[in-house]
Amino acid sequence: MTATCPAVQPDAADDRPTAGTHRTDAPAPPPGDGTGDDPGAPDGGSDTSFDRYARLVRRALGVPVALVSLVEAHRQSFVGMAGLPLGTPVLAAERRETPLTHSFCQHVVAGGRPLLVGDAREHLSLRDNLAVPDLGVVAYAGWPLTDHTGQVVGSLCAIDHEPRAWDDDQVGLLEDLAAACSAELAQRGLRREAVDRARDATELERRSRVLLSLSEGLATAATLPQVAAAVERTARDQIGCLRAGIWLCGDGDDRPAADLPRATSYTTTVLRWVDSTAFASGGLPWAQARRHADLRPDATNPLGEVLGTGLPSFLPDRAAQNARWPHLASPDQVGEARAFLPLTVHGRTVGVLALVWEDAGEVSAEHRVTLAALASYAAQATQRALAVHDRVDALVTLQSAMTSTLPRVAGHALAARYRPASSVEQVGGDWYDAVSLPAGRTALTVGDVAGHDMRAAATMGQLRSMLRALAWATPDEAPAATVERLDRAACDLQVPGLASLVFAHLDPAPDGALLTWANAGHPPPVVVTPDGAVALLADAAHEPMIGIAARSERRDRQVRLRPGATVLLYTDGLVERRREHLDAGLLRLAAAAERHAGLPVDDFVDALLAEVLDPDHRDDVALLALRVCQDEVAPRP
Repeated sequence: MTATCPAVQPDAADDRPTAGTHRTDAPAPPPGDGTGDDPGAPDGGSDTSFDRYARLVRRALGVPVALVSLVEAHRQSFVGMAGLPLGTPVLAAERRETPLTHSFCQHVVAGGRPLLVGDAREHLSLRDNLAVPDLGVVAYAGWPLTDHTGQVVGSLCAIDHEPRAWDDDQVGLLEDLAAACSAELAQRGLRREAVDRARDATELERRSRVLLSLSEGLATAATLPQVAAAVERTARDQIGCLRAGIWLCGDGDDRPAADLPRATSYTTTVLRWVDSTAFASGGLPWAQARRHADLRPDATNPLGEVLGTGLPSFLPDRAAQNARWPHLASPDQVGEARAFLPLTVHGRTVGVLALVWEDAGEVSAEHRVTLAALASYAAQATQRALAVHDRVDALVTLQSAMTSTLPRVAGHALAARYRPASSVEQVGGDWYDAVSLPAGRTALTVGDVAGHDMRAAATMGQLRSMLRALAWATPDEAPAATVERLDRAACDLQVPGLASLVFAHLDPAPDGALLTWANAGHPPPVVVTPDGAVALLADAAHEPMIGIAARSERRDRQVRLRPGATVLLYTDGLVERRREHLDAGLLRLAAAAERHAGLPVDDFVDALLAEVLDPDHRDDVALLALRVCQDEVAPRP
C-alpha cells in the first residue's frame, strides 16, 4: 500500500510528516480493464496504461509491488497496480482502493514532496499505519503525481516487504516515470475538462433553445389556457416530453386563484388543472389529467406534495408514482418518467408543473437545471395571465354594471348584444343604451371610446352617464344639440380620451317612425326595410369624434321608417378585420342584414354576429337593433 508522507527524509526515524490538506476533488479513477502482470492480479477498475506504469516501476526498481495511487478525502484508489493481490479483507475483489488508514501516499500528497522510507516499522510517523501489518508495506518510495492544474493528487510508488535502502538511480527512475505518469494524468484531465465543457455548452444551448421557444410561445399567450398550451408545446418539442400540464392553486369554486400571490389571507383548497385543450396542437386529450383535474393540496398526490414542500420531485417511472399513490393509477395512465416542479412567484408557490416522458429513466442534474428554468418562465407567465384575468374580470364587471336594461317600447322591439374582444388583453369602452323619453320618444345610443384598457372603460362610463342624463334632462332637444352639449361638457370636465358615437331619437309617426340622428365619427347606422332592402345611413360630411373639437357645430339627419323596418347601430369591432378596408366589412354587414331581415329582431342580431363578426376579433363589439311598429316584445337578455 502506498501511504504518502510529506517531506520525510529517507529512513529518518524521528521525522514526522508535516500537516497537509487532502484534496476532495481529485479525479476519479479512469475506466479500463487492465491487469497486472502477476498471475493472481484480477481484472477491473484500472486503466491498462496506468497498470503499465506500475509494471515499469516494479521491474525497474526490482520491487514486488508498485502502485499508481490517487488520494481523495477518505480513501486512496489504485488506478494502476502491479503485484498487489486483491481479495484480501482490505482490498476487496471488486474494489482497488483502501481507506486512508492504510495509506502512505496520503503523506506524499499532503507534503507535495517525495517520501522515501527504508523500514516503516522503525518510522515514528508510519510504524502504526495499518498498511504495515495488513499489506506488508515495509520499504516505500513514493513520488508525487500532479494533474492538469499542477496540484499533487497522488503518488507513483514502489513497495518492498523487506527493509531496503533506495539508491539515487532508483529514485531517479521513479522521478522520470512519475513525470511521464503525471503528463498522462494531465492529458486525461484536460480531455475530461474539455468533455465537461462541451457537455455544459450543449446543455446551455439546449436550455437557451427551450427558453427561447417558450418565450416565443408566451409572446401571444394572455390567458391561462394559452400559457399552459405554450408550455406543453415547448416541453414536447424541445425536451421530448409526452405530456405537460399546469395545476394552479384555487379556492374550490370555478374561478382561478387570481389573487393568490397577493392575498395574505388566501387559503388554497384545491389544485386545479388548467385545461389547454382548446389551444393545444398536435396532442391527444389527456384523460388522466381531466380525471384528476382537481387535486388536494397535500401529500395525497405528488403535485400537492410539491406544493407543500416547494421542492421539485422526480420519479423514474409510473411504478414509482403508483407505489406511493396507488389511488392515482388507472388504465389510461400515460408515460413513464415524471417530474413535478413548483411554480413559484415572489417566493410563493402558486401551482405545480407536471412533465411526463414516454420512457423511464432518471433526470440528470444538468437537465434538472433546464427544467427549473422552464418552470420559472412558466410561473412568471402564469402570474401575468392571472393579473390580466383580474383586470379583465374587473372590466367585465364594470361594463356589465353599465349595460342598461333595455326599456319596453310600445309598438317596437329592441335587441342588443355586447361581445368582449377574443384577446383578453384587448379591452375597451364600447357601449349601447336606450332611454324612454316623454311623448313616446326613444333615445338610442351606440358609442366607442378609443383605446383598449381600463382607462377607456372608465371614460366610457363617464360619457355614457353624461349622455344618458342629458337625453333625459332635455328630451325636446335635437340629437345634434345634445351631442354638442356632451362634447363641451366632456371638455370642460376634462374627461380624457376620444369617442365616436351615434345618438338618435326615434319618434312615433302616422305610418311608422321618424329616426333623427347625429353621428360623431362613427360607422353609419344600417336600415333594413320591410322588404329586406338595406341602406347605410352614411353622409359625405364626416363630423369629428367627441374630444377633438368641442365647439364644432353638428347637424341632424333624418329618415322615415315604415312599419317592419329595422334600424341597427353598432361599433366598428363588428365590421373591422385586419388587413381589410372598412368598406369590405360594411358590405359584408349589409349582405348579412339582407339575408336575415325576416328573422325576429333577437335572432336577427344573433345571426349578424355569427356571420359578420371575425372569430378572432381584437375589439369589443356593441350593437343595438330596433324594429318599428311591431307588437310589443320583451327583449331577450
